[in-house]
Amino acid sequence: MRLRNLFRPLYIAGRIQNWLYEKRHPDHPWLAPDAIVWLEKHLRPDMRGFEWGSGRSTLWFANRLQSITSIESDAAWFQQVSRRVRESGLTNVDLRHIPLEHPNAQTYAFDYSPIPANPAAILGFPDSSLDFVVVDGWYRPVCARAALPKLKPGGILLIDNTNWDDPPHVHVPKDWPLVHRSRNVITETSIWRKS
Repeated sequence: MRLRNLFRPLYIAGRIQNWLYEKRHPDHPWLAPDAIVWLEKHLRPDMRGFEWGSGRSTLWFANRLQSITSIESDAAWFQQVSRRVRESGLTNVDLRHIPLEHPNAQTYAFDYSPIPANPAAILGFPDSSLDFVVVDGWYRPVCARAALPKLKPGGILLIDNTNWDDPPHVHVPKDWPLVHRSRNVITETSIWRKS
């Protein structure tokens, strides 16, 4: 966030609007609100999902999908989300703690040799076996590329923060239609459907 934004009326109004939205929807994922509306219309209970970056989204997705595998790098946050999953009684969540192998600032490279364990977690799934994948954590460019073959034809790929200077979505094939893009004052969420 740039300091000058703190003094812009539209930015301030947007932050207040976002804060009010989160207060009214405490269980919604931290995504652009219009993206959540889109997901509510397109996620189905027979779908298998995978996400990098756990939290409120994990339980929200678990209530709408057959199953969700969620990869979390932060140990303390992993414990909090694990507790929430247990308290919810949900049995369709596979929450995994996989720490980062690089400092945060070094997790935006487009290639690693070998691929770190966090983004490599999806490689254990057969190709064309997932209906829905969320890229919202560290190693985003590598995660996005690793997810592509794992999605079924017609599968949904969601990448959060596509408004960043080093967008993680450069690996999305040009023939995959962008079916939704929306933003709030903080983030832009983009959704593609696999051809």
